[in-house]
Amino acid sequence: MTDKPSTPISSGCTNTSCCPPPQSPVTRDAPKVGRNDPCVCGNGRKYKKCCGKCA
Repeated sequence: MTDKPSTPISSGCTNTSCCPPPQSPVTRDAPKVGRNDPCVCGNGRKYKKCCGKCA
């Protein structure tokens, strides 16, 4: 015999001090820059070799 409760368990916690409510998704003004896209600073290198190297 299993020890499962007869009532369904909710998937979320109702205690807001330990589990804050879900936030709305982030919306960007410009499209996301990919690592292999040209760098946004305009020097012609890939983003991963230029400004994305330190990020």
